[in-house]
Amino acid sequence: MNIEQIKFGHTYKDKVTGFKGYCTAKALYATGCNQIALQPATKKGSFQEAHWFDIERVESAKGNPIDITTSPTGGDRGADQAPIR
Repeated sequence: MNIEQIKFGHTYKDKVTGFKGYCTAKALYATGCNQIALQPATKKGSFQEAHWFDIERVESAKGNPIDITTSPTGGDRGADQAPIR
């Protein structure tokens, strides 16, 4: 899987640890060790940290995608909260 195939809001799983979450960020490095941040779904009112994984370690996982509105400039757009099941 390459970084262009990974979509924000889709569910992925780390093949080594089994950690599963929604893709909320991508990082492209000059060295080619590209990564994505996976934010696990939580129950309403709780929060769990996102974790970064090398893209070679992740695979697509079952789960309904969530809508994450992206903005070219960042800032307040109402999506700065943990995904809720």
